[in-house]
Amino acid sequence: MTLRDRLLGGPDRVVGLDVARGLAILGMFAAHVGSTDGAASWLEIADGRSSVLFALVAGVSLAVVSGGPRPLAGDRLVHARTRLLVRAVMLLVVVAVLDLLGTPVLLILGFYAAYFVLALPFLTWGPRRLAAAAALVAVVGPPIAYWGPEVLARAGLHLPDDGSGAVTDFVVTGHYPAVVWMAYVFAGMAIGRCDLTAPRLRERLLVGGLAATAVGYTVSGVLLSGLVIDVPGDVVAGPPGQLPGDVLVEAQVGATTSTAGAVHAWSDPWPTSWYLVQSGPHDDTFFEVLGSGGFAVAVLAACLFVRGVGAWALSPLAATGSMALTVYSAQIVAIWWWDLVGSATNGPLVVMVLVTLAAATAWRLALGRGPLERLVGWVSDRAVRA
Repeated sequence: MTLRDRLLGGPDRVVGLDVARGLAILGMFAAHVGSTDGAASWLEIADGRSSVLFALVAGVSLAVVSGGPRPLAGDRLVHARTRLLVRAVMLLVVVAVLDLLGTPVLLILGFYAAYFVLALPFLTWGPRRLAAAAALVAVVGPPIAYWGPEVLARAGLHLPDDGSGAVTDFVVTGHYPAVVWMAYVFAGMAIGRCDLTAPRLRERLLVGGLAATAVGYTVSGVLLSGLVIDVPGDVVAGPPGQLPGDVLVEAQVGATTSTAGAVHAWSDPWPTSWYLVQSGPHDDTFFEVLGSGGFAVAVLAACLFVRGVGAWALSPLAATGSMALTVYSAQIVAIWWWDLVGSATNGPLVVMVLVTLAAATAWRLALGRGPLERLVGWVSDRAVRA
């Protein structure tokens, strides 16, 4: 194997996909450890958008491993589904171990496992049907994720607080609810069903992604500007007309949402529908899906342009993306060991990024696949052979 093959993963590897995945992982570093004070406020761009990019790339990968432009069929499709199902189980095992560390990081791997399982019936779909599915989830999912938990609470039902409610948590009530986040996965699968090497595809994704970003965030901002809604006087201070719309919305939602010790009656005021106009990180609204999803598509498109010298220059980032599970898990361990969350400076973030890029590059050059990727691959291969 040549140096280039060891560094970039071989001729069949899509370098741009690894680069995008690497950016998503390092963006999570910034969201978890970075300080956004002063001149570093631009790091706020990573909040929420990194995990969206990660979900989008996961969808692309699902399509690639299940045949790319030509979906698998027959025994090969069964083998692909078996591998993905086993990987989902392995993700649950890894995230269970990471959860024991008790870091103040909202772990996404368990939700990824749920996305993989939910995607299995759609591995034979073409790009148009997958794009339509993404659009449908983006429209229908946010109201379900927003009002669903409140409906369950007011109905006297028990919201998840342990593993017994894992399905409910993964699909509706959790921090990355599949009822919304499958829009990113389906969008990624639609992209993965196309020829990723086609220049025209990259150009369309870049333009379309930037347009969606502009529309999503701009329309949301316009609708919220000058918003005045009824909010209990003891919740916010100041005349409603002088407060930002999103502040009023969050205050109203906080005052009308049930909690474990105070469940509202059916006749009590409900959380305002104006919440669904917001587009902030983890708002899980249509406008966030459009804005953050469009941003992720544009970033992916830019990464797919990587060729030649650019591929060599970005090889450390590609190496990081090629072993995303290992790097993500190592990040959580580092945060736990050195208590990195809440740092007043970005020194720990810079060290984490540099060490990760160097270590991932060295590992890929010497050993190829990351350690956890090797383990998951070995287990899934044995399951397929059986």
